[in-house]
Amino acid sequence: MSGQTITKSLVDGLEKQASEYTVWDAKLPGFGVRVRPTGAKSFIIVYRAGTGRTAPVRRYTVAAVGKLAPEAARTQAKILLGNIANGADPAAEKRANRPKRDRLTFDELAQLYLDQYAKVRKSSWKNDEGYLKKPRAKWKRRIASEITDDDVAELLEEIGATAPVGANRTQSILHTLFSWAKEPGRKHVSINPVADMRRRYQETARERVLNDEEIRTLWWGLDDPELPAGRAVALALRFILATMVRPGQSAGLLIPELVGFTGEDPQYHIPKHRVKKRREVIVPLNALAVAIIREAITRDDQGALFCSWSTQAETGIDEGANSTRTEPQQQPLLPITRDSLSAALNGRPGKGKRPARKGIREHLGLAHFTPHDLRRTAATIARRGGAKREDVKALLDHLEGDVTATYDKYDMLPEKRRVTEILEAELRKIVGVKPNFSRPEIVFDRENVVPIEEQQIAVAS
Repeated sequence: MSGQTITKSLVDGLEKQASEYTVWDAKLPGFGVRVRPTGAKSFIIVYRAGTGRTAPVRRYTVAAVGKLAPEAARTQAKILLGNIANGADPAAEKRANRPKRDRLTFDELAQLYLDQYAKVRKSSWKNDEGYLKKPRAKWKRRIASEITDDDVAELLEEIGATAPVGANRTQSILHTLFSWAKEPGRKHVSINPVADMRRRYQETARERVLNDEEIRTLWWGLDDPELPAGRAVALALRFILATMVRPGQSAGLLIPELVGFTGEDPQYHIPKHRVKKRREVIVPLNALAVAIIREAITRDDQGALFCSWSTQAETGIDEGANSTRTEPQQQPLLPITRDSLSAALNGRPGKGKRPARKGIREHLGLAHFTPHDLRRTAATIARRGGAKREDVKALLDHLEGDVTATYDKYDMLPEKRRVTEILEAELRKIVGVKPNFSRPEIVFDRENVVPIEEQQIAVAS
């Protein structure tokens, strides 16, 4: 809007709209009042920083409405525009004079938090990275120190509309992030906007355990040639059920972490960075787990056990014009991730030109469950088979909370080995014999052949 003299009555009468707009002053070119969608109003000037048409156009806030009257704001704007005519650039000067804290965007702060705190201290830092995606997208260029509790509440409400648990997890990560950013010696922000916020959504403890029929359907369904998932994902899901390891520990298994694999006491040594409380954990492997590993090992290297593969055409690798291969070359891709297991179970809806992809659960006709629920299911099966609770707890790597645990370093390998053996025996009883996924064979009965002439007569009559 333009051509109006900015007065108090005009400013007071400006209403917020769906998008930001500016009313320009008829008395002083370049001076105006900006109205944001939130209703906030401020006096601004717009100018070219330099001479000529190629000079960049800058916007500078003179003052918020309420701090200066329109006439005082116009006077201040006239002084600023006069200085600009003499070569000044108030917007650049303001940026240069800002303390470091005021120049740090939320996106930059989130990356600092991940690099300097989460990746260093948390084995589950990938979860933090995932839960920060929506805040980073929403506040990408916002100054981190200007994020308010209202901003956080609005974001959590948006997330909670479809994912209440995700909103709670996002709130927890944001609380940790801002607390870390506020610490002495860092001071990226002056306050933690999440500090006094209560958790918005009530959660119930997860209790999903697959019954025997569901276990049988899943176990053999993962062998279905029509399964909407790669073989690596299928084997990694089955590995959770056979070992009780966490989904991330299954997906991230590296071949060198298999100790004594060809001997009588095969073990999976999980490194500290993939374990809570940063300590190495040893998981004995039963015969079912060993069989899964033997199928998954397709090469002799130091890489991940469960890897996805693509064809030569997908990777863009050219073997050369003189190649005599008739089959497409397969090249190993990156290891599968914890998230890829959930994605394979869930599938995805169609979007734009991208077709929908059926998930494993839908394909097999199973009720909702997560990769972590397989771990709970395995523990339940072992307990039902007679394994002691404290031994199952040791295999699950659930920590003791008392002081004695600090001194008692017994690894309980014999007890954990016994649990894995019980788990294997119970699983074998549940899954039974592998079903036949092949289509029924069409049998040609030569004794009941009807000549074509007789067929035609029968049809005609």
